[in-house]
Amino acid sequence: MRGRLNVKNFCLRKIRKIRHRKGYGVHSPFAYNLITKVIEEKSGYYAYQQIEGLHRTLHDKQSLNKRRYRLLFRLTNRFKPQTIIEAGSEGGYSTLYLQKGCPAAQHFCIEPDPIKRAAAEQLLMRLPGKVTYINASIVDGLAFLREKGAQPHFIYLHPLADARQYEATFAQIAPLLNETCILVVDGIRQSKEIHHCWEVWARDEKIRVTFDLYTLAIASCNPKLNRQKYKVAF
Repeated sequence: MRGRLNVKNFCLRKIRKIRHRKGYGVHSPFAYNLITKVIEEKSGYYAYQQIEGLHRTLHDKQSLNKRRYRLLFRLTNRFKPQTIIEAGSEGGYSTLYLQKGCPAAQHFCIEPDPIKRAAAEQLLMRLPGKVTYINASIVDGLAFLREKGAQPHFIYLHPLADARQYEATFAQIAPLLNETCILVVDGIRQSKEIHHCWEVWARDEKIRVTFDLYTLAIASCNPKLNRQKYKVAF
């Protein structure tokens, strides 16, 4: 039985890699360009060298999730958001990639952990950018920004602990979504419950197009786009 399950999972992974690879079978110009020019893009950027060189200097023996962070850079570089909201910080490296992708953006980073926030602030001093840190829980920080009238063009949600936290966070993000907003939700397959939570929320009327990259999802709220879901190997 276990052998059959392993074969099934192997086949599913292979099928997933074929589906929409290099834009195969994608007719939407928006989706095709995002897949081929952003998600699958392999070109190097000077910002990669800056940030990763800094990481080697400060954390020589610690690994860095370059693949995911570089995608965040390419996304903000592609969409040029005026306002970024980042829920979480992972010690500041994701913040640097997001900010260097669009240095002109006003970046709000919500980080409830004082140790992580201090580390992120120290890191940002090495490569300065327009980042404002908010000392609050993710839910409270989002509520605060909403009360202040924030209109984000890009939202990045770091992995959360469980489905209940995702549900509470989605409830705060929903009113912030607008027609120019790009949403990136990380950790969508940490558990079946979390994945189900994302799938339910992805049906929100404001969300038009989603890209399932297995570990994370990208969504566009542009009302001019036809509603569509894509699965992309990443």
